[in-house]
Amino acid sequence: MAYFAIAIYVTLPFFLLRLHRMWGTVAAILALWLPIEFRILSAAGVPAWAAITAGMLAGVFALRSRTDIFDVAAAFNFRRFSLRDAAVNFALFAALGLPIAVAIGFIRVGLAFPDIRGIPVLVATIFLFNALPEEILFRGIIQQTIESACRNRTVAAIGAALIFGAAHLNNGPPLPNYKYFAVATLAGLFYGRAWRAHKNVLTSAVTHTLVNAVWRIFLS
Repeated sequence: MAYFAIAIYVTLPFFLLRLHRMWGTVAAILALWLPIEFRILSAAGVPAWAAITAGMLAGVFALRSRTDIFDVAAAFNFRRFSLRDAAVNFALFAALGLPIAVAIGFIRVGLAFPDIRGIPVLVATIFLFNALPEEILFRGIIQQTIESACRNRTVAAIGAALIFGAAHLNNGPPLPNYKYFAVATLAGLFYGRAWRAHKNVLTSAVTHTLVNAVWRIFLS
């Protein structure tokens, strides 16, 4: 069952992209996103890490010839990676997002002190199985697609951030989680800003990793 589910999952985007240039694109994006978002593959017996890895690879290979949807060459180009942009956008989000998150009751002030030995594994896990796949989808694919369609960077950034925020509404309790939506949407704006400079998902993934790691390690 698991092998069959994975086979359908990785081949469906290739088929959908050939149906229609616009609607096929939308369908392919949803086919990559929703089975993981709603844990459909997990229900079929596919481990979460395998589903996420398959989704990343399927997206990259299916969209590699459609730079209007996903600029693969720019996305993973180490020469375009900017640690400075990643750090600056992390700092900007922290300065604005932390007070807002505390004010709306999304997080509580109070530092947690974890086992330092577990931090490298935690950070690597966040980067590989959370930040990078989400940045490929929401910035590399969705923000790029909106920008290509409307030719407006601001609209694309806001649109992708809102979609990113909406994807966190089911991260409860409570459900829907509007506080998570608000904070994730704001974070999405800064992830999009980190990505937009060079359309490099490695840069925005580092920003994303820093935000999630600080939250997981230090904040309650």
